[in-house]
Amino acid sequence: DLPSPCLGCRHIQVEAMVAAEGAAPAKPAAASREDNLTYDLKNLAAFDIAPIPSGTDILAYTRDSVQLLVNKVFALPRNVIDEGTVVTLPSEEVFRLPRAKPIPKEKPKTRWEKFMEERNMKKRKRSKLVWDELEEDWKPRWGYKSAKKSQERAKWFHEVGPHENPTDNPFEQKNAESKLLKARQKMREVRNKVEAAGGKLRASVPDLQGGNKRGKDGLREAMKRAQVSSASFGKFDRLAPNETTNLQPKQKKGVAPVSSSSEKERYLKAATRILSGDGPVNKHKAAKLGVSQDMNEKDRARVSRAPKGKRRSKQGGKRHGKR
Repeated sequence: DLPSPCLGCRHIQVEAMVAAEGAAPAKPAAASREDNLTYDLKNLAAFDIAPIPSGTDILAYTRDSVQLLVNKVFALPRNVIDEGTVVTLPSEEVFRLPRAKPIPKEKPKTRWEKFMEERNMKKRKRSKLVWDELEEDWKPRWGYKSAKKSQERAKWFHEVGPHENPTDNPFEQKNAESKLLKARQKMREVRNKVEAAGGKLRASVPDLQGGNKRGKDGLREAMKRAQVSSASFGKFDRLAPNETTNLQPKQKKGVAPVSSSSEKERYLKAATRILSGDGPVNKHKAAKLGVSQDMNEKDRARVSRAPKGKRRSKQGGKRHGKR
């Protein structure tokens, strides 16, 4: 077969199209302005801190800056590898850019991470999809529409065992257990944060007594504080089965001891204020009140000294006999 003349025709057509469009000739590798850049070739960066005069062609100015950076890169030592020619970048930094935010601190390791390091265990990545045998399809391992959710929906009945109470609701018990597990996990997260800050906190009964060991006293103190932790101080709270209610100390309302001299002085001041008419006290009304109180006391004393006879009937006693 003879070679096709189309290859040469295409080359001529391309040159004609470029000439027709009036394409600009390639610019030289040398920049047309002064080199006033600060180079950081390790990061392939160049910085120009000089102010740009008004009326400058930004596109041409930027092109010259990039050309100067490329010239510096090509001036570095070169090596030839299988992929092509490469240059070796310097290891030192000339200019360090400031960070917009501070360097993030290293997160303290949790108990589980420390345990894995001690046992030389490595975290293996599990797939996000698992095979659901009930629906015979691939489902997410966690979250919405996961295989676990479909298994829970499939268990819509519960067979009562020989040691279970038939009147109890097993689904409510399961929900309560799941809520308890979530609360325990939340407590573990709080404990990890406290331990990361340098403190100590266990996920069980808190140590409110300040001792090294917790037991009956610590549990009693925790329950006593929990009973009065609501807004009503536990007045309207529901009690748990077999909950002890006599943990709070009873407040005794007593009168502070007063000496005879201070009591006498207080009474004399009150009597002087009443008799002199000073202040909002009405001495006539106070006198009437004192007389009425004295008469009431005399009446109560007379009734208490009176002999107690037989109770008279409502019909008038002996005069209302049977006819």
